[in-house]
Amino acid sequence: MLDPGSRESLTEQLRPPAGYRLSHAIGTTFTLDMISALSIPLSFVRGSGEDPGNSVALLNAIRKVSDRIDIFCQAGLIRVPRQSNDLLAVLEPIIHQVTPSGSNALFHPKVWILEFEADGDYQYRFLCSSRNLTPDTSWDLLVRLDGWPADTADDRNDAAAVDNEPLMRFLAKLPELCTAPLAETRARAIQGLIGRLASVSWELPPDIRSLAFGPLGTGERYPANTLLGLLQNPSSAVGLNGQMGEKRNFGANRIVIAPFVDNATMEILAGSWAESVRVYGRSNEFERLAPETLASRVMTFNAVDDSGLSPYDEEQAEAEGEDLRGLHAKAIFTDFDHTTHVLMGSANATRAAFERNVEFSVEMTGAKKRIGTEKITNALKGLPFSDFTGAGGAERSDDEKADWRLQNALIAAATHSYTLDAGGEADNYTVVVEHGYVPPAGILARMGLLTLPSRMLEVTGAGAALRFEKLQLEMVTPFMIIELEDTDTKLRRSTVVQGVLRTDVAGRIDYVMANQLNTVEKLRAFLLLFLTPEQHAPPGGGQFAGAFGKFGTGGSFAGLFEAIASAVASPDAPELFADLDPVMKQLYRMSEAKAGGAIATLEPEDIQELDDVRRLWDAAVAAVGETP
Repeated sequence: MLDPGSRESLTEQLRPPAGYRLSHAIGTTFTLDMISALSIPLSFVRGSGEDPGNSVALLNAIRKVSDRIDIFCQAGLIRVPRQSNDLLAVLEPIIHQVTPSGSNALFHPKVWILEFEADGDYQYRFLCSSRNLTPDTSWDLLVRLDGWPADTADDRNDAAAVDNEPLMRFLAKLPELCTAPLAETRARAIQGLIGRLASVSWELPPDIRSLAFGPLGTGERYPANTLLGLLQNPSSAVGLNGQMGEKRNFGANRIVIAPFVDNATMEILAGSWAESVRVYGRSNEFERLAPETLASRVMTFNAVDDSGLSPYDEEQAEAEGEDLRGLHAKAIFTDFDHTTHVLMGSANATRAAFERNVEFSVEMTGAKKRIGTEKITNALKGLPFSDFTGAGGAERSDDEKADWRLQNALIAAATHSYTLDAGGEADNYTVVVEHGYVPPAGILARMGLLTLPSRMLEVTGAGAALRFEKLQLEMVTPFMIIELEDTDTKLRRSTVVQGVLRTDVAGRIDYVMANQLNTVEKLRAFLLLFLTPEQHAPPGGGQFAGAFGKFGTGGSFAGLFEAIASAVASPDAPELFADLDPVMKQLYRMSEAKAGGAIATLEPEDIQELDDVRRLWDAAVAAVGETP
């Protein structure tokens, strides 16, 4: 079931089936890296590759599918990019900050729900993992389900009966957790997808007999004779043998995989007739366990060797101030009779995970001879674990405690409301930020625009508006940077916060997109990609990099002419051309004004080619307008 040698990227798991296009995607993550988020639309458009630095492919993917993607993440844990990037503006409608309502609770699930469509035929995919939307290269686990509407799944022998209600209630809860209201169109689209999930049947993973969705922190309660029931409410749990109290049995042999553990959860998992509990985690977390926990007669602890692995981390998992390197997977296995029960998803082996946080796991069963603890133990031998020999009882250092307090203060700051108003003209724009945030005692706060990280303004108190002047249009953004500094330790932490742009500059996003098409070659390439249906690879075959040979040399537009002609004949032509026309008009205005940016300084031959493109495009728009 676990093969350390079998590794796939998240983008590969998101790709639509051959011939299908994305209908809707909903994703959740604890931490979010904005550059990684740019790669998500590329996953849904064939031939786009995976490099968010390829501006032409990215613009094409964003323009096609951004209105069908929603990503929910914990407020205060959007990473500040190392370098400013104008293209981050296209993420504005996609990213939604959330904060759970419970005290000290965090939004920690990592799931994707995908709907694909082809000529009225629908397919679905569900991904539940321990992976955040970051470039982290740690070891994660993922469960994938493929599904179909019940009326078509009846013809499949591998379709299984899974209760979708917990998943549907979890999705319905997401908009309620947002720090700012969702756009009405997006809220309706999410509700529509939830309704359609009611009739979806799923194909179970290999060797799995049964599966149940397990969201936590959203009001769900689970049967007492399940792993989720045991960990959610151990005092009332009923064993897998149907017994309660001292007679309850949750299996003799167990495995726990988690980067974060605590004494209370270890005690629960070591009880109920356990004979052997192998725990795989991180040595610094094991050091913080009580000596009596480490001395348990049934538990053995195996620590990952994280030396030489990626420095990217999950920011403050469990809000406990630790970087994660090497191990990020979370799973529990227990053998009972001839069956193995598995819990896999986002939840660490802590009380915070099962009592406070919003999490998502799936609970599964399968034959012990196929997925049992002995099989899993052998599979884990391929990873760099070694016996942990520490004594435990370690306390967190003063620096770690200060970092933990600062991170919590940053999360609290991110949950406040930030309202922005933008106005002005011709590279002389102003953004005014209204907010009610007051830094706590001992904390110095600064705020700035994500597009202008060098101009951070000190926050002096609630009601004191921040004003950013003399901005170029591409600097107008609702994304803000909040930086907090502990005045005693001088420790600093920062995050990106998504404010609400109450008044915006008309055509701003179109301008940002047009500004990236700064050569005639890029414009041609973009048009060819955009006019190719997203479920089809661009002409020329292969990946994006080799897709433009059909343009020919010396500015030949034969390939583009054919693409435009084919698009005009498409039944989707009115929507297709209407979607792109604002970008084209913005390009023309920028070119005519010679105002810097895209196609502003052209050679005579470039001007001729641009005129050729314009004539082709204007003729196509006119033809579509005349089509009955």
